[in-house]
Order: sequence, then C-alpha cells, then structure tokens
Amino acid sequence: MRARLPFIFSATALIAATYGLTRFGYGLFVPAFSRSFDLTPAVTGTISSGSFLAYCVAAATAYRMADAPRLTVLLAGAIASVGSIGVALSGSAMVLAVSMLVAGAGAGFASPGLVTLIDEKVTSAATARAQAVVNSGTGFGVVIAGPLALVLTDQWRTAWWIIAVLNIATTAAVLITAKQSTERTRAVGHAAFRLTDLKPLRHAAVAALLAGMSSAAVWTFSRSLVTREGQMSETEATIFWGFLGMAGIAGAFSGDLVTKWGLRTGWITTAALMGVATFLIGAWPSNIIAVYLGGAVFGASYVALSGVLIAWATDTIPRHGAAGTAALFITLALGQAVGALLIGALLEITNPLWAFATAAALAGTSLSPALLGTAPTRQDPQRAIEGPVTGR
Repeated sequence: MRARLPFIFSATALIAATYGLTRFGYGLFVPAFSRSFDLTPAVTGTISSGSFLAYCVAAATAYRMADAPRLTVLLAGAIASVGSIGVALSGSAMVLAVSMLVAGAGAGFASPGLVTLIDEKVTSAATARAQAVVNSGTGFGVVIAGPLALVLTDQWRTAWWIIAVLNIATTAAVLITAKQSTERTRAVGHAAFRLTDLKPLRHAAVAALLAGMSSAAVWTFSRSLVTREGQMSETEATIFWGFLGMAGIAGAFSGDLVTKWGLRTGWITTAALMGVATFLIGAWPSNIIAVYLGGAVFGASYVALSGVLIAWATDTIPRHGAAGTAALFITLALGQAVGALLIGALLEITNPLWAFATAAALAGTSLSPALLGTAPTRQDPQRAIEGPVTGR
C-alpha cells in the first residue's frame, strides 16, 4: 500500500473537496447566504434538499459507470467545480439554488469512481484500510471549511472560488497518481445484479432514510442556529464546525466497532448518539459546552453510522455488497433531502427546540426492533463481497 500513498492521499483530498467543502459546506455558509439573499429557513432547506437529491441521481448514474472510473472521477471534479463557480457568481437565490444542485451532484460521482480505482490499485489485504482513509476525507474537508468561512466570512464568493480551485486540483491529482500506478493490482469483477437482489436490505433502507432525515438538521441548519439563536461569534461557530469535522475523522474507523460489537449494537449506538447530539445542539444553542459536545458527538456518530451501513449491506447481500452500499447511501441522501425540507418548514412555524427535537426523534425511530430485526447480529470479516464498498 505504501507505493500507492500518493494516490490514496489524492483520493482523500478529492473526498475532502467534493464532500466536506462542496456538499456539506453549504450549511456552513448559510448565515452568509441568508444575509446576501434574505433566505428564510424554508428556502434554505429547499436548496439543501435539491443538493441532496442531485447527489442521489449522480450516485445512481455513477454506479452504472463502474467500468469507467477515471471518467467518473473527472465528472465529479468538473461538476463540483462548475457548481462552486456558480455559487461564487450567484446574483440571486435562484442561481444559488441551481449552483448548489450542480455542486451536490459532483460528490455523487466522486465515491463510485474512487471505489473502483482503489480496488484496482490497492492489494486486497489493504483495501479496507485504504477505503477507511479515503472515507475520512469528509472530516478533513469539514475541518478546512471552518477556517475558510471564518477568514472569508464577508467574502463568501472568494471562498467558493477557492473551493472550485481545490476541486480542480484534487481531481487532477487523482487522475495523475492513478495513472502513475501503472500496474492493475487485481481485476474487478461483478456478479450479475438485479434490483430484486436488494430486497433483503429493505429494513436497512428505511433505517437509513430515517437517519438521513435526522442528520439534515445539523448539516443544514446548525451553524445558522448557533449564530442566530445562540448568539455565538463567528469564531465560536467555526470552532463548533471544526469539532464536528475532527470527530468525523475519528468516526471513519467504525469497522472495529462493527467487528467487535456486531451490526445491531453498532447501529443502535451510532444512531442514538446522533439523535442525542442533535437534541443537544437544538436545545441549548447558546451553551458553548453543549454545542461543542454535540458537534463532536454528531461528527463521530454520523461517519461511524455510515460505516455501519456499509457493513449492513455487505453482510446481508455479500455477492452484491457494492450495489447494496450504493443503494443505502442513496437512501441516506434521499432522507437528508426530505429532512432538510421538513426541518426548514418546522423552523418557520415553531421554535428551534421542537424542530431539532423532531430530528432527534427521527434518529430514535430508526432504532425500531421492526427495522433491526433483520440485521445480522455479527459481521463476518472474512465474508467475500462483490468488489469494494464505501460511504461518505
């Protein structure tokens, strides 16, 4: 794996740019966007919802392009860059909304392309570790986004120009380092797949949908909440976002948790912690300890929850692990789209406590025994799966 380090580093950087900065960066800049375009919470949620939906469409499209991973990566960087440039040039809320929709699609293309490239370039024994490292790029991107927003809080257009450049640079780095890895480590095979093969994951899909709806509250509205309702300074709000990102990096190593505790316990732990963290932020937005603790717990639990979804898919339908994981992550993003609309609407008609409490309750609903009853009690790390899987 050491010989592949430049490629792994570049792939991690691309995930940081397309996910941590471009896809999730929207929530960080919501206060600035609201001041510039007079956005209401409902409009803010609608824009976020569109971005998540674009991600779903792009991810589904990219999965069908598994045999062309370099093209998929190129599309990821190009689309994310175009969307970021559109944000920087936005002169109205409509242009901003369309640009965020395009930017969100870029992240949807990134993961499938990188999954296949990692499978090609990294030995079988090191694939899981490589996927975990690349997966942590989301946390790195979130950490970088915080200081960027702080330094350029009144020049958010400049910040999005920088994000566009980072998307271009990291895409180029991946394509160059992948080409330098001239030898294909192993062939990538795919068992014949039909949509009916996903049927055993129907309960997992409902759990992912509910978790996605819950997570939208923090990803879309938390920073504007702590600055507007909590009266936190820009510096304090940026530190909150940094805690979220740094904890997310630690949460990327959720495989050990699943292997040791099993899928059910892993899901119960991560979803419950995510719900508690969401409630903490919504209930005490002016309490710096509650907000920082909530941000850290949310970041770690959200990324760890993503890892549990990967294990749930690969252990339930091992011959189609990649397809199962893609389906669950599209469902997670679909939940985020619905959740952004729901929480935005609630913030229009009620106070933040009830809106965030609703989001926390959605996480709790995903713990229903009816959903978890079909989850394997243990994950077999030796179980063969169809290709690599990952989730962001």
